Amino acid sequence: MQKMKNAILALVALVLAGCASSAPQAQFIQPLAPSSLTRANDNAKVALEAAPGITMMDYEKARLTERLQAQLDSKKLLNTATGDKKEYEVNVIITRYEKGDAFARAMLAGLGQIHLDGTIKVCVLPAHEQVGEFTVNKTFAWGGLYGASTTIEDAELGFVEGVTDALTGATDVPPQKQAASGNAAH
Repeated sequence: MQKMKNAILALVALVLAGCASSAPQAQFIQPLAPSSLTRANDNAKVALEAAPGITMMDYEKARLTERLQAQLDSKKLLNTATGDKKEYEVNVIITRYEKGDAFARAMLAGLGQIHLDGTIKVCVLPAHEQVGEFTVNKTFAWGGLYGASTTIEDAELGFVEGVTDALTGATDVPPQKQAASGNAAH
């Protein structure tokens, strides 16, 4: 009986662990053509900025940029290389960055929500021709102990997944990259 309880608790913990970092779906303004998806032999440089009125510390911008670049570099490997190597500029404009309130989340689900929204524009270089534009919106609103212990950094993982899924059309991380980073799929 104790083993069953432990298994159920482990399963519940696993399910809950995925919620803050689950990938939201991109909402396309200008869909990326299949030929514009980032592939293994392409170079894509991520640039991130906060929209006017959005407060983000420099270290937060750097952390999120680094996460986006690393995940994009991993996911593009899932797409076979083409004969033509392309250069992309991926401009991420953060339009909402709210850390929420851990105490409020602990009291009741839905209070103290975490929000991370962005508009992503993809340009092919050197012409700076825009080949795609989309938004990704990540919200976390769980309550209780899980809500209280979840941070904006946890929600960033889901945001990064949503952005890189849209840029590559891939939803998994290559196995060799997962092993190297420990548990990159969270």
